[in-house]
Amino acid sequence: MKFEFPERPTEAELTAKSMVQIWAEAVVRQAARARAIRKKDDTDFRNYERGEDGSSALEDELGSNWRTRWAEEHTLVWSAHQLEQWTIRLADVRGEDPPAVNENLKNVRNALEHLNEMDLTETTASAPSPRRKNDPRGRSLREHFPNETLVLGLGGQTLFQLLDPEALDKSAVEILRKVRDDLDVDRLRQQEADVSAYVDMLMER
Repeated sequence: MKFEFPERPTEAELTAKSMVQIWAEAVVRQAARARAIRKKDDTDFRNYERGEDGSSALEDELGSNWRTRWAEEHTLVWSAHQLEQWTIRLADVRGEDPPAVNENLKNVRNALEHLNEMDLTETTASAPSPRRKNDPRGRSLREHFPNETLVLGLGGQTLFQLLDPEALDKSAVEILRKVRDDLDVDRLRQQEADVSAYVDMLMER
């Protein structure tokens, strides 16, 4: 006589689940870093415009803030993209419908990945003129950004004009809670499997 317990996840599912957890944690961590530098940058810029706190000395600080903010916000976009890709893979190995793709995330990620191919000024990156029909260079900028241009100067509460960083953070937290609930279920399944094996052993004696 054997007891029936829920089917244990495959190795592919366990790996995909681990990757989802890795990138959900990365998004939450990176969102906090981006939030902190965004707040510092906004405060320093206001002080600079008001001429407070030795504003001439703040010019170098504002340049440092911009470089740090760019890297932190770019890293947040990349982390969110990885999280999305792994949630899609997890759904696939489970035989579930994939989650909806965040089109704005996709377009920002594409624009940033190919930024070095764009027409550049000191403050903007614009889609280059197509060299041929269906030239993929600058497609995201051409089709999804105002004036086919990514503004390099950062500001406001959006990431690269299209994304809400707090929405990315909130989504990652929700995914992380689900993953941790799944991990608790996995532990329960393992305990049940161990009990089942022990019961089977006793029944066979």
